[in-house]
Amino acid sequence: MIRTRFVVFIVAGLFSALSLLAQEKKDDVPQEQTPVEERDTGDSFIENVGELPGKLITLPLRILFKGVSKMSSVVDYQAVVLRVTDVLTNEDGTRKVRPIFTPLSGGGLIFVQRNFLKPGMSFRTSASAGIRTRANFFGSLRDPQLFSSRFGVQIEGLYQRLPDEDFFGIGNDSRRATETNYLQEETYFMTELLAKPVRQVTFTAGVSYSDVNIKDGRDPNKPSLQDSSAVFFANAIPGLFGARMATFLFRIYRDTRDVTGNPNRGSETYFTYEYGRELGGSEFGYSKFTLDWRGYLDLFYRRVIALRLHGEITDNIGEREIPFYRLGGLGGTDVFRGYRPTRFRDKDLLVAGAEYRYPIHGVADMIFFFEQGRVFGDIFDQFTFNGFKRAFGGGLRLRGFDGNLVAVFEIAKSDEQLRLNFSLNKGLRRF
Repeated sequence: MIRTRFVVFIVAGLFSALSLLAQEKKDDVPQEQTPVEERDTGDSFIENVGELPGKLITLPLRILFKGVSKMSSVVDYQAVVLRVTDVLTNEDGTRKVRPIFTPLSGGGLIFVQRNFLKPGMSFRTSASAGIRTRANFFGSLRDPQLFSSRFGVQIEGLYQRLPDEDFFGIGNDSRRATETNYLQEETYFMTELLAKPVRQVTFTAGVSYSDVNIKDGRDPNKPSLQDSSAVFFANAIPGLFGARMATFLFRIYRDTRDVTGNPNRGSETYFTYEYGRELGGSEFGYSKFTLDWRGYLDLFYRRVIALRLHGEITDNIGEREIPFYRLGGLGGTDVFRGYRPTRFRDKDLLVAGAEYRYPIHGVADMIFFFEQGRVFGDIFDQFTFNGFKRAFGGGLRLRGFDGNLVAVFEIAKSDEQLRLNFSLNKGLRRF
């Protein structure tokens, strides 16, 4: 109960702070001066000298993009490229088909149809596959104005087969020497009711069904989790063979960004509560609070600082256990870039990060980031500033002319390894 009250208190305080941050300051711009957000360089000699180091660092990339622009102008873009894409994408942009890729889900296609069956309704589906029979199939139907202008519905379905997931144990001190491998196969369905009482806030309430099977991993270079459970004190891993569960979900979402694709200012806030229980059994049950805040600060000349604070608190329901794959997971391109996916697991999780975006072309930004995070068995009893993991790095973000993210190339360094991250047409949840 104390933990629940503390989370509600934090959420209330954060929403109050966000209300203050959402107030935009509008300064008069002299008529002879170009607005700051439309400028790439300064108006004075001193400003241009101050930008010189950044220009020198990004000079090779600027030359590359200039060359690509010149080459594309030689090719008859309208006659060649558009004739190919028109088969998949219509002129008004309501229908799109794009290639997708991430190391986790492999490569495939995503199809989006807006104004599906009626204005405002959208349909989205994707399919991807990778090595060792990796597979991911997803579909969703969303109508934000089904019952009225303020009430809607969303239906989602997912099937994924992850044949070589890694498990290092539970806790912030889990060691790489205990690394094992497992296969996770999951079928998932969810129905949500949407309510938008005001323009910037959306409430969501839904129920979901999930069927998870855990089997021997397909990576021949790593021991299987089920064959090596003695390493983690046999029978101490809840959910070692999976489970069928029903989950109730409630979410509050607030969006004050200036634009959705590539924001310069504003913020996003997610607060989610989950309550899950096993179907056909009494072994598993949990409740989870998740708070995710992402803020964007416009510095000058389209330079942006993106900030993120993400926390999770997971509790047992009575004497029931929490399946290990539903614990908070630290690591991966969405949560902690310098570590492998779900490198650390435990009940509670806290991550903070900052990213600096420096535009080098109309559709390209150079980024530099720093992140800190750790997991806890109980964040209220065990919290300390010691033991936080760190990661830093940089890379490139390529965007379409509509602002939506097209590709990400990153190099991330942590205490354990140097990681290369790449994704294509996949929305990232971190910023």
